[in-house]
Amino acid sequence: MYFISSNKNILTRGIKTVTGLIAGSLLLTGCMDDLESPELPPAAYVSIYQGSPAAPAMDVFANQNRVNQNPLNYTEVLAYSAFYPGTRDFRFSGFNSATSLLEKNFVLKADSVYSVFVTDKTAGIDAILVKDVWAEPKAEKTQIRFVHLSSDTEKVYLQASGVTSPLVTDSNFKSVSDFKELNKGNFTLTVKSATTNETLIQSGTLELKGNRVYTLILRGMKSETTGGKKLDLQLITNFINY
Repeated sequence: MYFISSNKNILTRGIKTVTGLIAGSLLLTGCMDDLESPELPPAAYVSIYQGSPAAPAMDVFANQNRVNQNPLNYTEVLAYSAFYPGTRDFRFSGFNSATSLLEKNFVLKADSVYSVFVTDKTAGIDAILVKDVWAEPKAEKTQIRFVHLSSDTEKVYLQASGVTSPLVTDSNFKSVSDFKELNKGNFTLTVKSATTNETLIQSGTLELKGNRVYTLILRGMKSETTGGKKLDLQLITNFINY
């Protein structure tokens, strides 16, 4: 699994590193002094997160091309991979099923990085496309955003221990915040109701490391009291700046 930054310079650097290693191995074995790294075609990069508790294990297609080899289950994420720029027809179906659960067109731009979040709607499922934009990662800093994917949970806000102001305010279902920069360290993250200030869920102690970009997802159902689909928090790493 690999992660690619939305910062174009980092994106380009990562691609050149891979192609440079390939070219270097050929030069050593073939002694071809004039070999150059191949030009990569323009691409957008997309990750896909399955956040719908009601959906079955899924196949994902983009313009009829299958994206995943294994079933995409609830709470699983497909790492960033390359897609042709332009309007792409995304289709979500049950694993090995010909019946579509959802079809949706997304416009992807070259040299851009996106996340798709699959979630619930009143009947069936929905999918949200967001462009991933974060600052140049720093060794002493961490970055985090918040995604509200709990369909029966009210507007919420997010607090981090040791931080005076909320990291995110007025987050509705299907809201995706910007990335926020913090000093690296250990944090307890708390999601509270924006209406009553009641604590809805709280993480344990999480180490948010420097040179990292994270997404915190509120998922599951507030009405569920048992099982794997109750209200929960999930932390995903988007990017590591090695």
